Amino acid sequence: MIRRYYPRAASKQRGIALAELALAVGLTAIIYLSVAPLLIKSQDVNVAKGVATDYTAFRAAAAAHFQSNRSAYDAAMSAGTDADKLCKVGVNADGSGGTVVNSTTMHRCAIDVSMLRYLQALPSNVATRNRYGETWVAIFKQVYDTAATPAPTGAVEMFVVSARVDGTAPLVPSDPRAYEEATTAAGFVSGQGGVVPDADRSTCVASRAAGKFEACGPGLKANLADFLEPSEVTSFASRLSN
Repeated sequence: MIRRYYPRAASKQRGIALAELALAVGLTAIIYLSVAPLLIKSQDVNVAKGVATDYTAFRAAAAAHFQSNRSAYDAAMSAGTDADKLCKVGVNADGSGGTVVNSTTMHRCAIDVSMLRYLQALPSNVATRNRYGETWVAIFKQVYDTAATPAPTGAVEMFVVSARVDGTAPLVPSDPRAYEEATTAAGFVSGQGGVVPDADRSTCVASRAAGKFEACGPGLKANLADFLEPSEVTSFASRLSN
């Protein structure tokens, strides 16, 4: 998971990696897998490499599309302008249907694989579902300073998740092998991916009682509430068994 900062066009473009979530949580509900000791076989490692490759390709396409349409997305995040055309997930091939995912309170906008395919930012043969039966979603969020009256800094964070976007949130059974596969995939993306643990593990918190869920990977950590609405965090928490 990296937090990629997109400065305004007038500034020199930078990409500061801090926290972008992969393989962890999403807009309605996400893959949740419990931890258990498991020796991963060579085929599992190959699958993990494939997941990491798919994630990296989506992240790059989403970032490039955002940069090319920066002013339009800024308007959607700050004022909701054309959010119904830009901030959508689960759309049909012709761009119809789907769900608008935008918040002018959080200054946030989200797009997924289906939207990038419709916008021709991804090839039409790219599968809308990943290995987990979910879709990659990129959440863009404007960065505000910490003044008494917060003001936009001109930067934008990108947060990538594996999510269910069809309005359903079935309880996902524990699958230690898939969890190990996901954590291995996170390791293959060079500090840009992480997984939400099955319980509060001190260094990485997942607590329904505290209402706090973190995605952690090698040398990185992200708090889901920084990018999700309270109702979305609650939706994720309802799937946990602990």
